Amino acid sequence: MPQKEETGWKQSAEYWKVPEEIQLGMWEMEIDQSTGRHLLSVQEGSGLPLEIPQSLDGEESYCWWHERILRRDRDNVNETIQVMIASGRLTEMEFVWNHPQRGQVSMCWTGICSNSEHNVAELKGYYRIMDDIIRLPSKADSQNIVVEKKYLIKSDFYQTMLSETTGYMEVELDSGIIHSSGGIWEKYAQMSQERHLNFQAIGKKYIKEVVIKQDYDLYRDSMDLEKIRKMYREGTETMTCQFRRLVEDAVYHWMELVIHVFEEKESGKTYGLFYIKDIDETKKKHLKQERAAAMDPLTKVMNRRNFEMSVREVIRQQKRTRGCALLIFDIDNFKKINDGRGHQAGDDVLKEFAVVLTEAFRKSDDIGRFGGDEFMVFVQNMSRHTIDQRLRSIQKRLKNSKTVSVTCSIGIYILTDEALSYKQCMERADQAMYMSKKRGKDTFCYWDEIS
Repeated sequence: MPQKEETGWKQSAEYWKVPEEIQLGMWEMEIDQSTGRHLLSVQEGSGLPLEIPQSLDGEESYCWWHERILRRDRDNVNETIQVMIASGRLTEMEFVWNHPQRGQVSMCWTGICSNSEHNVAELKGYYRIMDDIIRLPSKADSQNIVVEKKYLIKSDFYQTMLSETTGYMEVELDSGIIHSSGGIWEKYAQMSQERHLNFQAIGKKYIKEVVIKQDYDLYRDSMDLEKIRKMYREGTETMTCQFRRLVEDAVYHWMELVIHVFEEKESGKTYGLFYIKDIDETKKKHLKQERAAAMDPLTKVMNRRNFEMSVREVIRQQKRTRGCALLIFDIDNFKKINDGRGHQAGDDVLKEFAVVLTEAFRKSDDIGRFGGDEFMVFVQNMSRHTIDQRLRSIQKRLKNSKTVSVTCSIGIYILTDEALSYKQCMERADQAMYMSKKRGKDTFCYWDEIS
């Protein structure tokens, strides 16, 4: 028997054709759980093309693929992906998918979470079209399959998700009976049985004690069993909300509440699987990024885009415009400061001017930088007399400032019942501001004085 020249096993080039020959397609997915962003990449040259348009990027490819999943299977696919992330184990899901050429086909996707850090999960695996495979019938009948599937929803899926959760409950939605609970909700199931209290009664007793006041209404509505049943009847099987909950003395953390609803076919009863997850670190980071994106980086007041969005929303709700005013501030002779003392001196003037505005108006008022040396303020429920007082105070402080000695011209438009756009309101305030310039600067003017 001839000796082998090589001791190591060498795969033939034909080996790499196996996925194509057995009709397996390869896929990769990236999920940012803090932003909800999903990216999908599929190996289209595998002999089993999904025919995703080549012009689509990763996020668009995921949306294209996900929208083609049969509506009734989408929640199950979403849940299975979360199991894949939470468990780190090889996980399989079957669903009906609308293929661009073949129409509805039965798909099987198998995958595993290969990496999960900083709230970003990386998944990879393979897929196949089950319609192309000869499958021998199982000994288990359809009823056993249904029972097993429900058991998996209530056991494997649920318990796997609980590994990263702060609390969980299983509730019969029609009666409000709590069948099981754990984590920070552990006492609720026992309380339900011993004191004969249902879900609604326990919620009414404890919600105000643990949920921050600002989020109470949102949380209460999210836990309303009648609303949950109604949404389920309308086709929504999974609901979420984010709120702040007490975790220790006077310390609140951001939590995410997730509710999965399913109906047990054998009994006809509807159940809700509730769990909450501590997302405090991720949420605060996200809010910080949002605030940074909404602010002018130099002056730390709202940037032009964010200011406009806020004011547009108020103007859109016509009933709220009475008592509102739009003000434009333009620093007088600002160009001379930049040219004569340099841009750093100009930046210092802008920052100090923003501080003066912030301290002169209320926290509820919108203050923004329009660009250059122009600033904007939008106030609600403020009388003309009060506006006059605040503007005179600003003028006085600017003149008496030891660090910044400047003046400004101000134009004011007080909103009325007249249906005007944001642009039209800005134009009227701008016209009033230019009239202040014509009158010698260092003054303010209302639009109705010149109209």
